[in-house]
Amino acid sequence: MKKSIILLGVLLLSFSNISAQETITNESVIQMQKLDFDDYMIIDKINSSDVKFDASIGELSKLKDAGVSSEVISLIMQKSKHNTKSKTGIYYITDNDDKKLIQPSVFSGSNSNAAAQKLVSGLINSKKKAQLPKTKSNNVIKAQNPEFLFVFDPSSGEVDNMQTNQGNQAGILNWWFRTATSPNEFVLVKLTVKERKNLREVVTGKSNWLGNSNGIDPKYALPFKIEVIEGNKFRVIPESLEPGEYCFIYQGQVPQGRDNQSVFDFSYQ
Repeated sequence: MKKSIILLGVLLLSFSNISAQETITNESVIQMQKLDFDDYMIIDKINSSDVKFDASIGELSKLKDAGVSSEVISLIMQKSKHNTKSKTGIYYITDNDDKKLIQPSVFSGSNSNAAAQKLVSGLINSKKKAQLPKTKSNNVIKAQNPEFLFVFDPSSGEVDNMQTNQGNQAGILNWWFRTATSPNEFVLVKLTVKERKNLREVVTGKSNWLGNSNGIDPKYALPFKIEVIEGNKFRVIPESLEPGEYCFIYQGQVPQGRDNQSVFDFSYQ
């Protein structure tokens, strides 16, 4: 009798802990499965809670190994497409495996050496440089092997209320991730730090007597690996980074009425 009362107490306490969680995850479902909750209870809990599911093959395999039914796994796959905390954007993964959204930073100015080019009759390149304020990003990454999560949703008409590092700009349309469908439409570059001017800059174009070119020179684009998590979610892993200032820049087609004067910057330490 005492054992039954103790077991019931453990079950109620465990259920209370799960109920207190703000978000239901794969681990929450496995925990409920281990506590012998039936499918109806698990499904009801999922449908009545905020969720943050990982529907990658590896994680689905863990659910199956834990004895989670096909019906529950199917619901998890469906819900993962609308994760409460999976808004479009670029996230970096912290040491605690948390995901933090990188807010776009707006270029504060531009610079070029067009005057120097004229002095030598256009024989040298005139470089167009975009500049960001401060010598360090607000997004500081200390992980030994930094990873990023890209979340796209071309079908979404969602308007994300975001704050840039330059101040409050509520209601900015997060158009990059409704226009693009893959991290391949972004480039990763290292920013040049100008200590005396208290800024960071990147070359975004050049011109000479042969003509003009816009965008990041491919030779400055840093390589990264892309792993598909789901149809609209990708894990991005830079092949090698030295400590410094970096940013992801969109290089795809810019929709009419939009400009591409923002980057997703971070400091790697």
